[in-house]
Amino acid sequence: MSLPGSPDETQRKRGPVPCRAMSIRALIAASLLGAAPVPVQAWDPEDLSRFRASISCKACDLSQANLVRTDLRAADLARADLTGAKLYYASLIGANLAGANLAGADLRGANLFYADLSGARLVGADLSGANLVGALLGQGDLTNADLSGANLFRADLNGARIVAGNLGGALLHGADLTGAILTEARLDGAVFCETTMPDGAVSDAGC
Repeated sequence: MSLPGSPDETQRKRGPVPCRAMSIRALIAASLLGAAPVPVQAWDPEDLSRFRASISCKACDLSQANLVRTDLRAADLARADLTGAKLYYASLIGANLAGANLAGADLRGANLFYADLSGARLVGADLSGANLVGALLGQGDLTNADLSGANLFRADLNGARIVAGNLGGALLHGADLTGAILTEARLDGAVFCETTMPDGAVSDAGC
């Protein structure tokens, strides 16, 4: 039996909440406080509260945060610390992650369509299978990052550091790699078509 005023009783009075009515705030709260707790709290509680309230958290600490499958479209996370954050299958369409620290972050299958990751630190990050169409990754550090199978159609990787990165099977159609550092990077199976290579030459090898 539910007590008057309890969450169950309140929900019964209000009726079921339509899926579309669920706010981004609620989705974030659910993902961060879900059934898979992080053993050690790394993020700053005040920063977390700010993020839930406005989907804007410039230069805040969200390291190790659980944001799996969260809708973060157009979120402003410029210069935020997202070290080791769990963001796989998250929607980050048009998000501002410029200068953010995403070292070791799990972004498998994330949707970063036209997201701004310019100057971001993605050392050791897992971006395998991610949608990076039109994404801005210029001057970013992707050392040891896994971009295997990622869609980098028309992505800007100008001056990016991808030392020992994995671009195996990645789609690089129309991508700009001008000045990018690809030392020891894996390129097996990567598709180059209208791709501007580090030396400025255009490769149509995979067209």
